[in-house]
Amino acid sequence: MHEDNHGHSSAAWTGVALMLVAAVLGCYAAVFGPAWLLWTGLALFGIGALVWYAMARAGLGSDPERSRA
Repeated sequence: MHEDNHGHSSAAWTGVALMLVAAVLGCYAAVFGPAWLLWTGLALFGIGALVWYAMARAGLGSDPERSRA
């Protein structure tokens, strides 16, 4: 049986969750105008990507050896 994890990992879930919140904040700010909220959303998006990378490097990402065919 094929056991591919499709990238489901703590690192991926955490990174995507942070970037999703950042996108919602950024879109809200782009429409309704608080500039500080737009910059907060943009910064949080970058932080989400860095958190994803750091968690994956710390061993919380998907195991590439296990997912190879």
